[in-house]
Amino acid sequence: MWEVGMIRVGLTGGIAAGKSTVAARLAQDGARVIDYDRLSHEVIAPGGPGVGPVLERFGADCGDGHGGVDRSALAARVFGGPTADWDRKDLDEIIHPLVYDLAAKAEQPWLEGSEVVVHEVPLLTEVRSAIPFHFNKVLLVEAPSQVRITRMVNQRHMTTSQAVERIGSQANSSARRAQADLLVNGSQPIEQMFESVDRIYKELKALAKGSSHRD
Repeated sequence: MWEVGMIRVGLTGGIAAGKSTVAARLAQDGARVIDYDRLSHEVIAPGGPGVGPVLERFGADCGDGHGGVDRSALAARVFGGPTADWDRKDLDEIIHPLVYDLAAKAEQPWLEGSEVVVHEVPLLTEVRSAIPFHFNKVLLVEAPSQVRITRMVNQRHMTTSQAVERIGSQANSSARRAQADLLVNGSQPIEQMFESVDRIYKELKALAKGSSHRD
């Protein structure tokens, strides 16, 4: 049981599973969406609080020449370099707290209302123990690995090996499912996906309004 008020939802899923599509639909339905990918870009954009620490750790050659971080150069380092696992851990320790600070500020206006506030966190399973938020529900978007690989190759212009590397760097589907309360199939036709998302939003909004008190 929880008090009537804001419902905080963690939206997660593996890369290219369909999270952004689900987030956009939730926003259309009326949810307040906080996109952690966008926030992570902000912290290493020109003037961002993560620029100095990232360049100090990874070198000036990861700069973009405009006061920010070159995300492509950084990604090549933390996903494909010889010390990728170690580098990625260090990067997360720099970036994640800064992102959490921005997320906390973003949700401030909605804390007292009956809003459905969605934190779109790609790596929620990996950071769940460290993230400073309690989620009333966790919504997982899932799709088979081959579907996700095809999307990354066709839509994000990765090589197959790069796509496989990205999937391998994330938690497996069983770990994500173990933390999920709600599930959306990201490989189904878009109309069916939207129907699922709309139904889930109505349930969450009812909880926020106090129409139901138990999950």
